[in-house]
Amino acid sequence: MKTLRLFIGLTLVGMSVVLMGGLSGYMLERVHAQSPIHHIVFILKENHTFDNYFGAFPGVNGATTGVVKINGVDKTIPLNPAPDHPSDYCHHWYCAHKDYDNGKMDAFNLGDPTLCGNAPYMCYQVGSKKLIPNYWSLAKHYVLNDNTFSSINSASFPNHLFTVAAGSGPDIPTSAKDNPGNTFGVWGCDSPSTIRVTLYNGTKVYPCFTFSNLADEMTQNNVSWKYYAAFPPDSGYSWSALDAFKQDRETSVWASHVVNWRNFAADAQAGNLPAFSWLTPPYAGSEHATSTCVGENWSVQQINAVMSGPDWSSTVIILTWDDFGGFYDHVAPPKIDALGYGFRVPFMVISPYAYASGNPSNPHVDHMQLEFSSVLKFAEEVFNLPSLNRRDTTSADLMSALDFSQVHDGTDILSQRNCGAVGPENPPAVIDD
Repeated sequence: MKTLRLFIGLTLVGMSVVLMGGLSGYMLERVHAQSPIHHIVFILKENHTFDNYFGAFPGVNGATTGVVKINGVDKTIPLNPAPDHPSDYCHHWYCAHKDYDNGKMDAFNLGDPTLCGNAPYMCYQVGSKKLIPNYWSLAKHYVLNDNTFSSINSASFPNHLFTVAAGSGPDIPTSAKDNPGNTFGVWGCDSPSTIRVTLYNGTKVYPCFTFSNLADEMTQNNVSWKYYAAFPPDSGYSWSALDAFKQDRETSVWASHVVNWRNFAADAQAGNLPAFSWLTPPYAGSEHATSTCVGENWSVQQINAVMSGPDWSSTVIILTWDDFGGFYDHVAPPKIDALGYGFRVPFMVISPYAYASGNPSNPHVDHMQLEFSSVLKFAEEVFNLPSLNRRDTTSADLMSALDFSQVHDGTDILSQRNCGAVGPENPPAVIDD
């Protein structure tokens, strides 16, 4: 009996060509093709839903109208054109569940009645190519997923915990479900001793944890990594998620692995990227109720550095947003457990191998259901790491958006935009996230 090997990583189209050739007399043997990926870059921006940025993007499950509940009656309204500098709508646990309205997705005006309670209901917004031309270009050139959900239906702190640990606690009852109290731009183990975060079981604890995360596993298995983030006094320090893990913040791991975001572009240009990079922005570049133009420029600067550096050919960049920011989205997130999912967020896979193999009619749009833990699962597969045994065990990975059988995409080096007068860019002392 002859043996025909089918390599995992080929697209379905490529496989169909093989099958059409006829397999009579062959025994099929599936073997893993060697991954060309040696670097994963996980970029976390702030506070936008999929519809808020990409609801009008061609070929996606988007929306340009939304449903508001007025005096108990649902009404369909056109989504407002998204401005460059939106308001900071409520997006905590309570507001998110009010917006969700048991899956009806019709009460975003009630979740923040102060800023969105009256016509034209400005938290109901849709982006355009004019608003985000460079994000639009990246989405058209690589892969945009329209079925990615934030991990927990709440705000930044617990979602950022998911991006490093596939959970916001070791189990659901003891998972953080919201942001810590007012901490003046500092969350986690650096918080004042009086600060508490509420867990799902209702208890309140100091936000400095010891449950395992992907960084710990990479350290234990000699896989290189860095967490690039803002440092005090920049309020973007709140999003430096490993600050909430005692075994990282209060040991030598912190000084050797958690570095200023300003180092990222230089590392990428010099070919010094670690195997896994987290990258979170300074407040001014975060898109958290700040200029979208300035935030897009920040993202483009980092991505351009990778594309023009020597590691591009072996890199997958994931660009996503950490939570919904109070903005409307028309797709009800699946309720997979007591914590989530949260609302849809934009999610792009940027790589020479970006290719939505499950959507051959438009391989730049992927429909696989993903969440933040999917990135960690992908890293576990690429670097042969053990599972964290949380959401990474059940989430899909990124393979539906990648095809390693050939190089599909070249570089898309983009120009910085002139953002004009966008208002002050100094970070506030407090992020009410």
